[in-house]
Amino acid sequence: MATLEKIRSKSVLLLVIIAVALLAFILGDFLTSGRSFFSNSTTVAEVGNSKLFGNTKININEFQRRLEEASQQAQAQGRKYDSAVLQQQVLTQMISEALFNEEMDRLGIKVTDAELSDAMLGQNAGYLNSMVQQQYGVESATQLHDMAFNPSKYQLDADQAARLRAIWIDLEKNIEEQLRGQKLQTLFMGTLVANDLDAKALYDENASTAHILYTKKDYSSLADDKYPVTDAEINAEYAERKGRYELAEPIRQVEYIAVDITPSPADIQAGQKRVENALAGLNTKEGATGVEDMDGFLAERKSLTRGAITDQAMKSFVDSATVGKAALVSHRGNDYTLAKLMGSTSQVDSVLIDFLMVQGTRAQVAKMVADLNGGKSFADAAKDSLVAGSQDSTWIQMTAADMASLRPAIDGATLGQWFTPDTLAENGRIFRVRQRKAPVTVYDIVEVNYVLEPSNATFNKLFTDLDKYAKTNNNAKSFKENAAKAGYNVQETLVGNSSPMIGNLNETHNAVAWALDAKKGQVSPVFGEQTDDRLIAVAVADTYEDYMPASYSDVRSELETRVRNAKKGDALLKQYQGKAKDVAGYAKAMGASVDTTTVTFGQIFIPGLGPNESALTAAAAAAKKGQMVGPMKANNALVVFTVTDIETEGRPFNADESAAQFVQTRGAGALSRNIVNIIKGRRKVQNNIPHFFK
Repeated sequence: MATLEKIRSKSVLLLVIIAVALLAFILGDFLTSGRSFFSNSTTVAEVGNSKLFGNTKININEFQRRLEEASQQAQAQGRKYDSAVLQQQVLTQMISEALFNEEMDRLGIKVTDAELSDAMLGQNAGYLNSMVQQQYGVESATQLHDMAFNPSKYQLDADQAARLRAIWIDLEKNIEEQLRGQKLQTLFMGTLVANDLDAKALYDENASTAHILYTKKDYSSLADDKYPVTDAEINAEYAERKGRYELAEPIRQVEYIAVDITPSPADIQAGQKRVENALAGLNTKEGATGVEDMDGFLAERKSLTRGAITDQAMKSFVDSATVGKAALVSHRGNDYTLAKLMGSTSQVDSVLIDFLMVQGTRAQVAKMVADLNGGKSFADAAKDSLVAGSQDSTWIQMTAADMASLRPAIDGATLGQWFTPDTLAENGRIFRVRQRKAPVTVYDIVEVNYVLEPSNATFNKLFTDLDKYAKTNNNAKSFKENAAKAGYNVQETLVGNSSPMIGNLNETHNAVAWALDAKKGQVSPVFGEQTDDRLIAVAVADTYEDYMPASYSDVRSELETRVRNAKKGDALLKQYQGKAKDVAGYAKAMGASVDTTTVTFGQIFIPGLGPNESALTAAAAAAKKGQMVGPMKANNALVVFTVTDIETEGRPFNADESAAQFVQTRGAGALSRNIVNIIKGRRKVQNNIPHFFK
């Protein structure tokens, strides 16, 4: 039956949608960690150290099933995806689900039979009803259940009934987990709420705004070499801030060379000559025959109104083209579009129709046509059990390619008269044409698209040159040092077991897998095929286990800046302390300008002064009107300011309003965005994807 086939084809998508709904309130993300050989060859990921549950494991077979579902969904939606990225996304979701299930088990959260029945078949079944209507075309979840467990009523055989029962059981499982998740969310939202003091404190923090007049002397105005920073000072700063550099998983610092596979100048010249030959063929031969034997030139016959043409260059072409002549319409990068005007006609392009899809015998379809023409309303007909789908008052474009077979019947139909163009023994479409727009000019064109690809010779040279460089410079040091001289640009990134790609380069997981298995200093072979966007070679510069070290360039730069800015701040404070009595005087002494800004105690960013200036924020909040504060050391400058005005918020304190704001900004509402990390806590995640997918 058509309904059953629809159910079978949509079942994977429905279950994926329900699974996503289970985690709809999860807004946080978390990093996976760890790369070591694992004892269980069927474990694709493992979350360890739970006192209650031991280690949580994700089985490779279940992971592959879920990965296949996600892949099918992406393909059905026409989405392009990087397979390694999709693997990490699916694994992250599965780990999240496992952690949630653990937490719900720990808390004893259960769903009663009555609650499940109500959500699937009772008053709260609206969500599921809508879903099964859209995906399966059945009236309700109740009808789907009836089809599964009372198949004789619907003339279903044993195999069909068994498939429906399996679908229903999966639905039950997913809805039950969704209900458990809702209960967990409700519990979590009650864990951190505002008391009266919290609500009043939050109100007070945002109740007043200080308008300040300030001047500043930026640390960047002082030469860095006048304030040297020693290794000992960097190491001391690192020791204080080491926790900020903890790693969620072992990391490898890699340096890589990526070479885009693009046409050479010779390829471009040859491609342009091919385009000229294609134009000559189109202009001397009938239709699109001039390019039929030319590899890479894809011709498509189209009927389009001017309004349906979205490309401005194509509009200009149809406005000025001569029938039978071809021209180069556009050339963007390596993409060429050619077109040939075959002719133009005046046609009705837009038609307003009513439509019914009937699942029944030819006689049943004919009877419904007769009933409709006899006065039966569209609304009543759409409710008939034979009707699988309907559309009321829908405009269709008659020049669309998929309307070619239906156009004669639509063009010849009498306005207001129901008819069927189908003559099959079973099933049929029923139409009524309600309105036709005035005829418009329809252009008959041949559109030819050509993408210039790199030649074999070009690819071979790019590959050979990079391969030679990697083999000659076969250690990380020379790989980096000699790149510029050879015409290459070396970039740096970090990879771990949870990294799906090198940097932001799609389809480079093979290079990641190599780097995770390689030793420090090793250089990879060249990765990439002619059909890829690029070639890539990788060198492992260093490996890090638990923390990013102070020696890592980005960490060292941050620490060095902090130590140096502290020294500059001390020097400027010593130089300008007591040199003036007001902001204008300090501005003159510093050779700086005077500016204004506003400061609220609860804000993170101070306009003109920057983010995370907690000392400045506190000082401005505590200062009285007219009081000068400073000079004081800020993160990036020496600052002096005076509070010129204090603006109090006009809205009076409302305990309920402030309590609700507290929940969303500092309480459970804010924490819910990171709920997965909260549940995971300090437990490590062992991501074994690289061991299964090289």
